[in-house]
Amino acid sequence: MTVKAGAPVGLDPDPDAWPVLVTGAGGFVGGHVARALAGAGHRVRGLARRSVDERPGDPPIEWIRGDLADPSLRRRALEGVRGVIHSAAWVSLGRDPRGLSRAVNVTATQRLLDDARNAGAERFILTSTLHTLAAGTAERPADEDDLWNLHCVDSPYSRSKREAEDLIRAAGGEGFATVVLCPGMVLGPRDPKPTSTLLVRTMARHRLVMVPGGGIPIVDASVVALAHRRALIRGDSGARYAVVGPYLSYEELARLVGRAAGRPRRVVNVPDFLERPLKATAEALNRLRLTTEFSGPTVAGGFLRLHVSGARADRQFGLVHPPALDTIRRTLGFDRIGTAGTARRRGRLDPESYNI
Repeated sequence: MTVKAGAPVGLDPDPDAWPVLVTGAGGFVGGHVARALAGAGHRVRGLARRSVDERPGDPPIEWIRGDLADPSLRRRALEGVRGVIHSAAWVSLGRDPRGLSRAVNVTATQRLLDDARNAGAERFILTSTLHTLAAGTAERPADEDDLWNLHCVDSPYSRSKREAEDLIRAAGGEGFATVVLCPGMVLGPRDPKPTSTLLVRTMARHRLVMVPGGGIPIVDASVVALAHRRALIRGDSGARYAVVGPYLSYEELARLVGRAAGRPRRVVNVPDFLERPLKATAEALNRLRLTTEFSGPTVAGGFLRLHVSGARADRQFGLVHPPALDTIRRTLGFDRIGTAGTARRRGRLDPESYNI
């Protein structure tokens, strides 16, 4: 699905030679990464804070449950692994009154990084975010070398991820390589919270949706998983790579959801001039402590045209992106054909995936 036939030799690591620890393996992105590695034959140790959604047919994963802040758990998790994929993170564009963004995304990452090096790991891969990069234009999308310019969505989360990236990228040395991957809006099945699939699932529930004028590159979860696997042996140490598929405006995204699910049937654009009053409302609610998730950066993100190029990652890791409509259908639990109605009638709807 995501790899061209006859892909260049040397893209994929030898699974017998690369036992891997995946943190955040009970979550959406980490879960896809862990299952893809295990399915390819790697010995995978998955670290998760809570219970894991294991299903019949899933490849074998050695599970460790606990908190990255526990030094003894980190040492046990790292024992005997050659690669570390660090997907665990605190994620929110809202306020962070408890300081979790830095505690989880920076302090815990630094400790895991130090322990991994001391344990003899050879490769450390950080799952990051597009919010550490820059926004370009439709004519000239930003790449990994452009200076950060996303002040409108600056938040404790994005600041902590930028700091974590700096730690990781500076840590490479003799016998220890580090790589940062910055995925776009990841879509796919089995998003337990849900996280990045929440917008698509919400759109599919309503006949009418109102969307701001921004947009973002989406990326299929299977492509993200493949990029992480290939980063075990490819990618320059200290480099970061934007792992993104096609850019979609939120209007385009909503219309594709409508094609896949039968809803929404009507899409209305929120004009750009409403961004400032909506941000002011969100910030007032934050000051009154009536919300933490609905924030100024959250509103600004909806109006942000986040044009980013994934050409460097596509070349380095041999990535091929499926059509956006196919990705959305899989996210909602449909196969490649039919609308929501025909899928239900013919029994092709996965009720566990279509959790909206």
